[in-house]
Amino acid sequence: MAYAYTFRDLLMNTKFIVPLAIVIGLLIYAFVYPMTFTINPGRWYYAPRGLPPSPKYPFGTTATGQDVFLIVPVALRNTLIISFVAAALGIVIALTLGSVAALTRNQIVRGIVSTFIDVMCMLPSLPILMVVLYAWRDYLALPSIGAIMSTLGWTFTGRAIRGFLESLKNRLFIYTSYLSGLSLGKVILKDVVPYLLRYMMVSFVSMMVWAIGNEVTISVFGAMKMEEVTIGTTIHWALHYNAIFLGQWWWIAFPILFLAIFMLSLYTVIMEVDTYLFARAKI
Repeated sequence: MAYAYTFRDLLMNTKFIVPLAIVIGLLIYAFVYPMTFTINPGRWYYAPRGLPPSPKYPFGTTATGQDVFLIVPVALRNTLIISFVAAALGIVIALTLGSVAALTRNQIVRGIVSTFIDVMCMLPSLPILMVVLYAWRDYLALPSIGAIMSTLGWTFTGRAIRGFLESLKNRLFIYTSYLSGLSLGKVILKDVVPYLLRYMMVSFVSMMVWAIGNEVTISVFGAMKMEEVTIGTTIHWALHYNAIFLGQWWWIAFPILFLAIFMLSLYTVIMEVDTYLFARAKI
């Protein structure tokens, strides 16, 4: 049995290697490089104010006297922490509740869990998050913010997993596996996980994007923990000091650019891994 897309093909594929190198490089830039800082880049007025990009300040400086080159990795790191925690916990919640709603034999439990999922899908997440995070912002660490976001970000993924499993459990190949003598664990591993994993990988990135969008939106309104440097708080202060009208485009452009490059590269890597994992054998 020869596979159309081998592991060697994956490693030789520039559509996988280049984005992977970008993701690793940006992770080093965001999580390792700030360890070398001798100052707190979130502190104000340690650099000249409002300078455009130059050899001394590659990304320019802000109107509050901050070096954008030092701000970007810290902001990227903190935003990724929030979004990763939100996506990871959200996937766990969605998978747990979706599986219970679809696979449990107790009709009462199925009805309660299914109704709970449907009700949660109808809640307006952004206003709730704004109120909660504004009220508790002095007491929350960055992972805690991501955990709070996960309690509202799992809903549509959970509903999709429920429908997916309800459809999948009645497929002919599932019954064939049972009749061939495979245990429940082997049926799940062989027939369910390959289909479910593909959707969950894409959902993970989607939930990260959702969490980033909410973090930026809440921060722009000033309801986030404003002393923490994130992509959202950076944009907030840039708008507060009229960076766009003053022509200080670098204050907003570089944080957004680095975040967009990271998310696009991560999505490309996941899509190539998906292609490798689920490549079908050539006949």
